[in-house]
Amino acid sequence: MKPPKRHLTLTETARRFGISGKALRLYEEKGLIRPERTRADWRLYGPEQFLRLQQVLALKSFGLPLARISELLSGRQTDLADFLALHEAMLRRQKDDVEQAITLVSSARLKLADQGTLSTDDLIDLTRKTTMTNTPERQAGYAALAAKHLTPEDQSLMTAKGYAGMDKPDTDWNTLIAEANLLMAEDYKPHSSRAMDLARRWMQQVEKATGGNHQLNQKVLALAKDFLSQPNHQSPSSLAMTDYIRKAYGAAIAAGLMPDPQAT
Repeated sequence: MKPPKRHLTLTETARRFGISGKALRLYEEKGLIRPERTRADWRLYGPEQFLRLQQVLALKSFGLPLARISELLSGRQTDLADFLALHEAMLRRQKDDVEQAITLVSSARLKLADQGTLSTDDLIDLTRKTTMTNTPERQAGYAALAAKHLTPEDQSLMTAKGYAGMDKPDTDWNTLIAEANLLMAEDYKPHSSRAMDLARRWMQQVEKATGGNHQLNQKVLALAKDFLSQPNHQSPSSLAMTDYIRKAYGAAIAAGLMPDPQAT
């Protein structure tokens, strides 16, 4: 959308961009946009403000909080470039996931046409691989939390190591989570050998994404807690599971099965 050439009032600008006057005043309060003023102190918005408002609304559509948007638009071009690169990578991963799902569904249709039926295992596998639970709302919620806990550099590092995010399906993580659910359901204590071994493999999976950086590990833990605390989150994991793994990890360290990251 090309910004209009003449100056507009607050009400006209809000109508033009499909937002409320209250939102415009909030963006001004947060320092995201600075309207011009008439002699009577009325707000006026021109091409410079329109461009800035477009940037704010574009970043807001990704689910970012206003504080993070302010950082990205504070003049540090590398931060904004990094963010856009990460968002592009996320969209490309989603495109790949959709294309793979379409291929699987097409194959299932051909098998059904040829054999007249699909086995229970076929149906379970098809559902597991093609169910799209990652709604735009969930993506936006996770993106906002990731921006809160992780710097653009953190996210670039994790993306480079193949980590897609907690809001994306991941076979390796799903396997570990299923095992954790089983151990918790069968009342294996965190200090049991099976729980400590699970915690060891769990941390190995975390460190694949963080490069073994202890500070980044802690950021990821804080992000996970926030993500799992969302009232409408869709995840086979839970805060109770996070606490279970944390206790098992501590028990494994105490038993000498894993190094203590704080001692190095």
